[in-house]
Amino acid sequence: MNELTLYDVGVAFPICAICDKPVDKVESMDLPEYDGKIFRVYCHGKMEQQILSAYIMMDAEEITFGKAFNYPKLKG
Repeated sequence: MNELTLYDVGVAFPICAICDKPVDKVESMDLPEYDGKIFRVYCHGKMEQQILSAYIMMDAEEITFGKAFNYPKLKG
């Protein structure tokens, strides 16, 4: 896998979809068993994670965060 800048937490902290502010904490670690990386974000006492495989990251020049906790909400 090529060396890749995955994020600059000073500039590109992911934004929480619940409070519309940067999340409280970001973690990332290598996952050799998946040949990739896992990213975890924390906000409001909750955790969300995403695994990016080496296959996805192989040709990327940059990977940026989207909105955290941005899942569909039920009305009613």
